[in-house]
Amino acid sequence: MKVFVDTWGWVALADRTDPYHKETERIYKSQILIESSIIITSDYIFSETLTALRTSIGHTEAIRWATQLMDEVANKTITLMGIDENIWHRAFHLLQRYSDKPTISFVNFTSFVVMQELQITEVFSGDKHFEQVNLGFHLMK
Repeated sequence: MKVFVDTWGWVALADRTDPYHKETERIYKSQILIESSIIITSDYIFSETLTALRTSIGHTEAIRWATQLMDEVANKTITLMGIDENIWHRAFHLLQRYSDKPTISFVNFTSFVVMQELQITEVFSGDKHFEQVNLGFHLMK
């Protein structure tokens, strides 16, 4: 199973004070790791997560998280997709199409394109925007 991990998922996993930490840890360990899922995220998600973690858990712990993620990328246990010009343009097109959903971030639109491109339907996130766009994405529970 392929799983896209969103900023929401990474932050909830890394920040033990996050109200969703215990539940995300349970899902990550019981559904994602045990099933040997192919874990995918993007460089935009990495950037957004690192920024959020520096605020919530502090610089040192955020760097520790980033280093661990990069080690997993190097070991090929996590795939870090780069948002190239093609994905960027497709995301911008989606953003224009969903003018009725102004609270969806551009980063989310890039994630939608990555998920479409890699035929991923499962997203590790609590962000309901993934389901609101009706592109066949499902939040893991």
